[in-house]
Amino acid sequence: MKFFVAPITATALFLAACHDAAVQHKAIALPKPGTTVASAEMLLRDDTLNNFTFSIKIIADSSVAQGVYDVDADYGPNYAAGQFTLPTGAENATPVIHTDSAGHSFVIGFKIPGDTTFYDYYQVAGTRTSMKMQYIKAYTF
Repeated sequence: MKFFVAPITATALFLAACHDAAVQHKAIALPKPGTTVASAEMLLRDDTLNNFTFSIKIIADSSVAQGVYDVDADYGPNYAAGQFTLPTGAENATPVIHTDSAGHSFVIGFKIPGDTTFYDYYQVAGTRTSMKMQYIKAYTF
């Protein structure tokens, strides 16, 4: 009888450990579609008359489970919208915004759970006459 108890106990412990790992994997909650995930703003110092700002928002898209996010950008009275998709394998990453050192520009990147590295990925730059959104790097995971 003890011969059968040990394998059954080991199997039960193995299944319990797998279940705990699956629960921990599902614990990473994705934002609801339409939720603003991150935002940033800077004062446009070259326009002292109007006190305009350059701001961006990252919004979870309806396809957020596939890593798709919308970008809304305002440069003074001008508005632009774009969209980016996180790299395959990084769909659970958290989008983060940093100010770019190249003037009126923001860099959107991401951080992977359990890692503190900022991976720069997408740039939003603005001028008085145009706004530009583009991927700046590619990653594989």
